[in-house]
Order: sequence, then structure tokens, then C-alpha cells
Amino acid sequence: MSKEDVTHRGVIESVGRNSLTIRTEEACKCDGCAITALCNTKGGGHELLTIDTPLASDFNPGERVEVTASSGSTLRATWWALILPTLIFGGSVVGLRLGFPELGGWSLAIGFGFLLLYDLLLYRLRRQLAQKISWKVTRL
Repeated sequence: MSKEDVTHRGVIESVGRNSLTIRTEEACKCDGCAITALCNTKGGGHELLTIDTPLASDFNPGERVEVTASSGSTLRATWWALILPTLIFGGSVVGLRLGFPELGGWSLAIGFGFLLLYDLLLYRLRRQLAQKISWKVTRL
């Protein structure tokens, strides 16, 4: 496990066909994490983390586990959640300013419109993107 991996320890709440829902043992510090949208905050700062894994049937509710997302997975999530939207917004504003200088401040509004469309697309594809994050689950 590398230093850049995202790791959480917790107890399995429920087991789905290809997914596990895990209640973290301690409050997660996910403020800067690009994959924090996959977590659902619950009372006390603990979180329910639902992960997709083909090995879900090997686990039972109540088991203590550690889940780890590789740095490659978090880098991919950072690309989709932070870098690409910044490039879309910045590129559209600069492109509109250079190509259509008469738009003035409207180029910002149009840039936000592009960003809104991207966010809607990202929301629609959230499940497919979440499946691309590879989690390693180990019993404690």
C-alpha cells in the first residue's frame, strides 16, 4: 500500500450482489478527496461507504474490514472531478473571449453553462465512473 492510497477501516453494514456497504470506524477526513462523492455522511462523522467489488459474497455483515483505493483510482477520480471541469470552464471562457470579444462578460455565463452541462453528464455517469475505482478489501 502506497502513501497516496485512500484507506478506511470499518464494519460491514450490508452485503449486496456485487457491493459492500461499510460504516467507517472513525470520522473520515475526506475534505480534499476527489472520490468523497461516493461516501454518505452519517451521524457522528462516521460515513457509510458503498463500494463495488466482485468478492462481495465472500464477506458477511458485522465483519471488520479495511478498504483501500489505489492511488491510480484516486488520480482518475481527481481527473474527472477537478481537472477536467477546470479545463472545460477555463478553455471555454478563454476561447469565447478570443473568438468572440464582443460577448464580454457573457463568456463567463456561457462557461458556467458548459460547466453545468458537464456536471449533469458526470452525475448521469456517476455509477459507471464509481465502478472504475478499484477497491481492495481485507479482513482485520
